Amino acid sequence: MLVDELPVSTDDVTLYISFLGDVIIPESLISKHMYNTHPGPPWYRGWGSRLRTVLDKQTVHASTLHKVELRVDTGDIYQIIEFSVTESDTIDNIHSRAELASLALVTWLIDHYALKGKPTHKVAEWSGKFMYKKEYQKLRHEYINNNVTPQPATSEY
Repeated sequence: MLVDELPVSTDDVTLYISFLGDVIIPESLISKHMYNTHPGPPWYRGWGSRLRTVLDKQTVHASTLHKVELRVDTGDIYQIIEFSVTESDTIDNIHSRAELASLALVTWLIDHYALKGKPTHKVAEWSGKFMYKKEYQKLRHEYINNNVTPQPATSEY
C-alpha cells in the first residue's frame, strides 16, 4: 500500500486495521481504534521475522495483533497466534502461515469489538532487537545467496 492510499483523516469511533501493511502510519492518522497485524512473534520486532525464525532455528513462529503507536511494533499486544516450525520450513511457507494467522487475528478483533468493545487485556510484551528494512534486505540477500539453489526452468507443453 502506498502512503497516498491511506485515509485522509481518521476519527475516534471507526475501527482501523493495518493488515500485513509495510507502510508506517503517519502520526496524524493514528487513532485510539487502530490495530496492526504483525506477521511475526513479539520477540522479532520490525522486518524479517520469518527469516530470523529460520536463522535462529526456532520451533515456533507467530502472528501478533497489536495497537498501533507512533513507534513501530511497540503498541499493546492483544492476541498472538503461534504455530510450529520445522527444519524443512522455508521463509516463504512460514510467511504464508503467518498471513493466515494474521487473517484469523483480524477476525478475532472484529468479533471482539462486536461483542465486547475495545480489547483491554494485554497478552504479551514486545522484546528483542528491532530490525529495520535495510538490515533485513541485506540479511535476506545473504541467506538466499548461501542457501537457495537456482532451479532450471521447466516447460510444461
